[in-house]
Amino acid sequence: MAEITLGLPSTVLVGRAMPKKAFYEHLKTTAAIKDEFVQKIERIELVAALKETTVRIPAGEKIVEIDVLHLELKAAEVPCAAIELIARSVPNKVLFACTAGDECKLHVLRDRLRETAWMPGSDARLELAGSNLDELWDSLCSQVVFGDADPRDFAGRLACANELASLRSQLEKLRKRHGKERQIAKRNALWDEIKATENRIAELEAC
Repeated sequence: MAEITLGLPSTVLVGRAMPKKAFYEHLKTTAAIKDEFVQKIERIELVAALKETTVRIPAGEKIVEIDVLHLELKAAEVPCAAIELIARSVPNKVLFACTAGDECKLHVLRDRLRETAWMPGSDARLELAGSNLDELWDSLCSQVVFGDADPRDFAGRLACANELASLRSQLEKLRKRHGKERQIAKRNALWDEIKATENRIAELEAC
């Protein structure tokens, strides 16, 4: 397994291999998810354990440890169901670094499984920011979702991003309907919806 540290300090690094069977034999799973462990994952390694004694950042109200797992994949096909099973089943928060060859992709589970684009493994780095581990977790998630380490109001920013994505999809459909509609009254009503949607998108983009 190629070494991956994500630029983390030596105090947090563990570097311990974890048998795949420890996950799919002891967690409640399905045949399909077990197949992802067997067919898509070559090895699993606990890269780092981020906790008060290793990062010198106090525990939060909700989080006392964040683990970083490295999943070395057999090909550039991410085992999303297996990742979600691990994230939902273990007590600590988990950030996943999936590698295929020299490429790396980071994952976290929040409202759903979130991921970065594939990048050279040498470019995959994490910044440790936050006054406690709750904020550190938000910062790590922000690095995956937004590409920045700002832990402030991550939940609000995520809700805004989700609404923007929904509105953009809605706007595209409204424009298609407007282009096909031949009745003047309905076209005008659709136009009003389009303008209202565009205005809401502009408001969210300005936040």
